[in-house]
Amino acid sequence: MPAHMRKQQSFALGGIHRRSIILLLVIVACVIVSNVYIRSVGTTYVYRLEEFAGTQLTEDNFQITPEGMAEISSLTTDGDVQVVEFRGLSEGEGMMMVGDENGGMMVQLAVKPGNVVVFGGANFTGWRVIGWSIVVCFAVALALCLWNLSTLLRRAWYGYEMAAYAGLSLFCAYQTVVFLQAMLSGSAREFSDLVVLVVRLADGFVWVTLPIVAIGAALVAASNVILMRREGRGFTNMLGVALGFAVAVACVVWRVVVGIEYGTYESYIMSFGINSVVASAIAFGFSLLIGSSLCAWAAAHHTPSMPRDFLIVLGCGLRPDGSPTPLLAGRVDAALDYARKQQESGHDAPTFVPSGGKGDDERWAEAESMRRYLAENGVDEALIIPEDKSTSTRENFRFSAEKIAEAWNDRPEDPRVAFSTTNYHVFRSYVFAHEAGLDAEGIAAPTKLYFWPNAFLREFVGLLAARRVPLLLMFLLISALYVLAEYIMLLG
Repeated sequence: MPAHMRKQQSFALGGIHRRSIILLLVIVACVIVSNVYIRSVGTTYVYRLEEFAGTQLTEDNFQITPEGMAEISSLTTDGDVQVVEFRGLSEGEGMMMVGDENGGMMVQLAVKPGNVVVFGGANFTGWRVIGWSIVVCFAVALALCLWNLSTLLRRAWYGYEMAAYAGLSLFCAYQTVVFLQAMLSGSAREFSDLVVLVVRLADGFVWVTLPIVAIGAALVAASNVILMRREGRGFTNMLGVALGFAVAVACVVWRVVVGIEYGTYESYIMSFGINSVVASAIAFGFSLLIGSSLCAWAAAHHTPSMPRDFLIVLGCGLRPDGSPTPLLAGRVDAALDYARKQQESGHDAPTFVPSGGKGDDERWAEAESMRRYLAENGVDEALIIPEDKSTSTRENFRFSAEKIAEAWNDRPEDPRVAFSTTNYHVFRSYVFAHEAGLDAEGIAAPTKLYFWPNAFLREFVGLLAARRVPLLLMFLLISALYVLAEYIMLLG
């Protein structure tokens, strides 16, 4: 790979990675501020006596053992519910008992270092700072994702990164709204309400995005019906049906896991972790699917700026007589149309790089067929550099990059490159162009409307397969962080 192309590739994401460090710093700052604030005001804990609603209790109804570990600092009412506030006096573990003539209850009680009181159902003073910290973190994450997306869009850097930031933007936007609404409306009245919001992060996102994914799957399945009627019942023509089935199975498993009843406290706590993994898997998949769909649509509707020095045309099969198939002819025609507009704008004609090797059932290489097609349409032979060794899209770009580097002859400035392919294939082609070190932009050739959804889904599956290891590692990391956060809040 030429040095200037490697520099382009590293520069494209360097700013994004540096920017993303801001989120980590914000999270650390929120944790520190929350901890300092809670310790400054959090030596008292609030307990809502829901069990004694409508009953007026006094301090005589309470007993704390051992004596001197904690004391009641205030006893107020909120509607028909009394609220008692405790203050820690000395470290230790014990019990809090409360009762009247109609019955009573006992709750385990502990005073931690700093005289922080902890017990079941307790709501420590200053907990709202945690809620607002979560709002700030999600809002900053959303702002950074949108900032990164705008950077990638300006540079036409379509690929995994853009799909990831698009999916993350949706997730962060939803969570920002949920937590902000809870804090402003007062629906989060105590720390336990905040815990519930945290443990339902993925569940809520799945509920919100499920209709979008379900509608999309239904539309793709409908296109499959047309596709199978016109082009046969091959497996690749049934991907929409497979997607709908996969979504249905995932949701059934998710609801079954949520609905399981657990007999012990330990198994009940474990259920949160199991549900988190299942829900986050579905949420992660939905984010990738929706993010990739949005980016694929944007990539297919993007027009490269002019001028371009080289136009790569990606091969896709020939007729028995060696002429381009309608799909391949459409790609070459799109490149020809772009070149014509570039010349009409007063710029020099670009150099064409038709790329594609010879298949076992093909008369000659796809590059040769495209070369003839270009020449028949008036392109000067001197402006055609065939690349006839590639057998895949990845090789198309790798070998074409070598041809371009050789023709560019180490000029100091970078070559301006575009590639032409079918609309559903543009997004995936950007990924392989970047891998080859080309800061290239795509030209989308149209295809039949009923063919596009299924073809894109095939491309999406290809993207997942190509990045299966990093995607799996990312999912495991997200699940681990999610489960860890839940356990800290549930057990703390």
